[in-house]
Amino acid sequence: MSQMLQLDALVTMLACLTTTQNDLGSQMIPLTNSTTESCPLSTFSGLTTRIQTLSTEIASFKEKISDLQEQLVDLRRSGAPRIISTPAVPRGFSSRIYEAAPRTLAVAASPSAAILPGKVGLEVLTSEPSTPLNCLKQQHGVVRIRPRANIDPFFVFCDQKTRGGGWTVVVNRFDGSEDFNRKWADYKIGFGPLTAEFFLGLEKLHQISSSEDCELLVQLENRKQEPRYAIYDHFSIGGESEQYRLNVLGKYQGDASDALRQHTGKKFSTFDKDNDESESNCAVAQSAAFWYGNSCTLSNPFGLYQRLLERDVDSFKGILWRGFLDGPKGSLKRVRMLLRPRSTGKS
Repeated sequence: MSQMLQLDALVTMLACLTTTQNDLGSQMIPLTNSTTESCPLSTFSGLTTRIQTLSTEIASFKEKISDLQEQLVDLRRSGAPRIISTPAVPRGFSSRIYEAAPRTLAVAASPSAAILPGKVGLEVLTSEPSTPLNCLKQQHGVVRIRPRANIDPFFVFCDQKTRGGGWTVVVNRFDGSEDFNRKWADYKIGFGPLTAEFFLGLEKLHQISSSEDCELLVQLENRKQEPRYAIYDHFSIGGESEQYRLNVLGKYQGDASDALRQHTGKKFSTFDKDNDESESNCAVAQSAAFWYGNSCTLSNPFGLYQRLLERDVDSFKGILWRGFLDGPKGSLKRVRMLLRPRSTGKS
């Protein structure tokens, strides 16, 4: 019987709404003698308040669902099962609430999915004892690391198959699918999927190389599929306040040539942030970005990827490594740059 009374009340209120000029937002409802008795003001006021409350709750839940979906997508992109927090959902929910969540939920992720380096690490707590500092003794593939305790964790690609393993891949180029002629903001945070062509990002490169002594491995391959490599036993770049200056470059060994040496001490430049020592903007001239100095025609590993010989671009715009492929025409087929702690003792 109570349900019938509630239904009758609802029908009455709806009927009043259809026969009365009203403004639910302001709750100002003009009444006439014919509607005063059948449509009391309290009826409209209560209904208006309820509608406004429901609208607010619906908007809040939409935001919660959107945030949860974003977290799930990021976890699936990681390429491995992850543990994320599942707190109660209060009003004003956002993704940062995961930082203080007490409970956990295992979420399966697709191993074939890719994750973007520009997505800084998920702000979640895990059941893992600690987030690894680097790629040493980690799985081969996408791994979440935290080089220092005072920074947010982020995802990297760990290479355990090259020269003893333990490498963090910083640059990977092999098919031209990713555009490397980008602005400063892109180079700062990184771009491209970690399972395809990508650049990890200058800020992450700084965090890794300044947290512990690292060695740098550069792998190169030309169109004849001839491989070359260069290893520097110490590598470090400054932070953004130093324009990500190439501060440290240790002893060289390899067969690709010591081409990075001439870029030591140089600031990083992009087409929208000219930090080179040349009168011209080298990043614009080379359609790329790098630690350019007073010459724009040295190494250019972030240059234009050129697939076909008959379409080679002139003027040192290709992917070049001085001493292996000098230019001004042509382009290397593959380029990889990887970092690893110096203390590994591996070669």
